[in-house]
Amino acid sequence: MSALTHPVVVLGMLSTALALLIAGVAWQQRATRGARTYTVLMVTLAVWSTLYVGQLLVPTVAGKRPWFVARHAMSPLFAMAFWVFAAQYTDRRELLDRRLLAPIVAVGLAFVGLVLVNPGELYWSALALDTMGALFLLELTLGPLFWLNCVYIFGVVGVAHVLIVSTWKRTFASYRPQLLVLTVVGSVEFGLSVLFLSEHTTLLPALNPWPNVQLITYGATIAAIPIGWSYVNDFFFDIQPLARQAVIESMDDAVYIVDREGTIRYTNPPGNRLLGRSPDADAPTEPVETAFAARPTLLSCYEQSVAGTPVDDDTILACEIDGEQRFYDIGVSTIENSTGEGAGVVVVGRDITEERRQRGQLQVRTAQLERQNERLDQFGQFVSHDLRNPIQVASGYVELARETEDLSRLDDVDRAIRRMSEMVEELRELTTVDRDSLDADRVNVAQTAHTAWAHVDTGDAALRVSENAIIIADPDYLLHIFENLFRNSMEHGLPEETGAALGDGGGLTVTVGPLDGGFFIEDDGVGIPEDERDAVLDHGYTTTNEGTGLGMSIVRTIADAHEWTVSVTESDAGGARFEFRNVDRPGE
Repeated sequence: MSALTHPVVVLGMLSTALALLIAGVAWQQRATRGARTYTVLMVTLAVWSTLYVGQLLVPTVAGKRPWFVARHAMSPLFAMAFWVFAAQYTDRRELLDRRLLAPIVAVGLAFVGLVLVNPGELYWSALALDTMGALFLLELTLGPLFWLNCVYIFGVVGVAHVLIVSTWKRTFASYRPQLLVLTVVGSVEFGLSVLFLSEHTTLLPALNPWPNVQLITYGATIAAIPIGWSYVNDFFFDIQPLARQAVIESMDDAVYIVDREGTIRYTNPPGNRLLGRSPDADAPTEPVETAFAARPTLLSCYEQSVAGTPVDDDTILACEIDGEQRFYDIGVSTIENSTGEGAGVVVVGRDITEERRQRGQLQVRTAQLERQNERLDQFGQFVSHDLRNPIQVASGYVELARETEDLSRLDDVDRAIRRMSEMVEELRELTTVDRDSLDADRVNVAQTAHTAWAHVDTGDAALRVSENAIIIADPDYLLHIFENLFRNSMEHGLPEETGAALGDGGGLTVTVGPLDGGFFIEDDGVGIPEDERDAVLDHGYTTTNEGTGLGMSIVRTIADAHEWTVSVTESDAGGARFEFRNVDRPGE
């Protein structure tokens, strides 16, 4: 057997060829992240293998020395290139910062020079021949600079591999096969390096079964297996299938890929969450009927698609996930193979929770603005009409006082100003009442009624509360309702001929009691004429010159904000009766 056909030489040539082949594959995918640098690495490895083959084929120590020196001088270059590749592949651009990269390159180039010069024989001190059949191997005696070079190379390459492996947890599952391949390749190279180094140190037993054969040269031969497997399966630097999977994995929508046999072959994290499974779980292996059993809408859409029935575009799945109500718009598409035959279906649940929430908020806000606009229109009409009267009264009396110097009508001016102040205050109160301003809580009706009664000048009138009920309402606004209705009874409930002064009470009795779904407030006074009852709660309605016409409209506005209905009718005693319904109670 000649040296050229020796298995050690043939394997070296094979390593060179495989490294160049891998470089060509990586170059074809050079548009992807890290592929160009990986091409450089493989070309470097091919040159490295070629140098070893040349070293093997030369039969003398003097002839082998240049090949040996060139080969060892290339090792730091490989480490530097691998660092750049790891930074690019893991998208860690900070690793390429000049402050970090410059020392790595400087030290590597320094070792290149030391290998070439071998000062004081500190890198190697002796080279000898060892035979293996027809082949002459080089037996090395290595010095401290060699070990420092090993520390540099293993340190740089080792940290770079740690960066690649650490990416495992923060990347999409679709990129993990690439990481697995690179991890396997790195482990192979590390294992072969240990075999080589074990021959030159007493710290390790001699592990190399073929002494002086540098097995590290054949890493490309072994690495070609996982790299070839990844290439055949379309994920060796191939962005297309990875991009398709990564897009699905990063979607907020639930995605299920179901084959023709009705088995889910793929689902993304949101799809797992929708089925009540761990986000990182693999696709369920059970039939789709079992997997979708907890989500009948999903199952129904899938079955419709399989049966050839179009799925309604408005199909919405409402469910609770992690304690939150969520909504999904369900769609189903058929998957066809290259011959146009059905290969399965894709079920997609588009998460429209936020969209529905925003739409609902928009509708609520629109309704609020419409109510506010309507109220402003009413206020504008009221202000332009009713405020004009006290303004004209005050202006007339002021002008009269100037002309006659008669100040006897200042009380009338003061009453007009007070009336305008009351109108402005009640207008302000009206504009602040809205559903969003409510602070609903459990409220004791009887307690609120007695508190409001104490706030109103009721004279010798009596309050009777027939039940101590609890309702859900804004305490402050409910207090306003009682105050305004009690004040209304005091001002309008007594007949004019009794001569009772405002606030005197005149023996009037006001009753607060429960209704089915609400409560009522009534008095035993003169009541409200039937033809005026519908207008009582309108803005500006009043039967006296002293009233603002806003007190009753405040009552209706507060009721509307609570979504209560309020009606005006007659009490059993013939007085005024206000009924509030659709009032919530605790537990309803």
